[in-house]
Amino acid sequence: MLILATESPTKRMIMDRSGLAYEAISANIDERAIEKSHPELDARETAVLLARSKAETLAKSYPDDCIVAADTFGVLPDGSRLHKAKTAVEKMKMCLSQSGKTTTIYTGVCVINRGKAFTSSTATKITYMKFDEAMVNNAHKYNPNRRNAALGFHVDSAGFALVENIEGSYLGALGLPLDKLYTLLEKAGYDNGRN
Repeated sequence: MLILATESPTKRMIMDRSGLAYEAISANIDERAIEKSHPELDARETAVLLARSKAETLAKSYPDDCIVAADTFGVLPDGSRLHKAKTAVEKMKMCLSQSGKTTTIYTGVCVINRGKAFTSSTATKITYMKFDEAMVNNAHKYNPNRRNAALGFHVDSAGFALVENIEGSYLGALGLPLDKLYTLLEKAGYDNGRN
């Protein structure tokens, strides 16, 4: 069986369209604690480490299954990392911090099959137009259930209206780059019809 380590509706939506049969199970790791314990890692390396940590956590409970995990977060031009906000005030502050700037979205992907781990990553640059709080609220009004994102909004819904340019992997920016996933599954020897 293929297991996707997530509770993210966006990642499940992408997997639903992938042609792969899977089950979604949350890995329940403390992402910030893992990140803080490895300050030497750059943003891309951290995204890969977090994806691998999720996959390894589930692989302990499901050793005979193929585990897929991904982790995504954004980095502002000044190097500040964006994580999921805990409050509406934090979310708005995070959204506004990206106004008129280019945020780099890093997504790490890990596949563990038969005890072997394979990893990859993407970096996507998203340039946002200048916007204010009213524009963010208006964008969210049409997508009220899509606010819990690493950037404060999803580029495929509320954030879409505020995007000026995307350079790189669109699905990577959403949290699960299928091109990287298919390649990793092939390297891991996963056969969708037999595993």
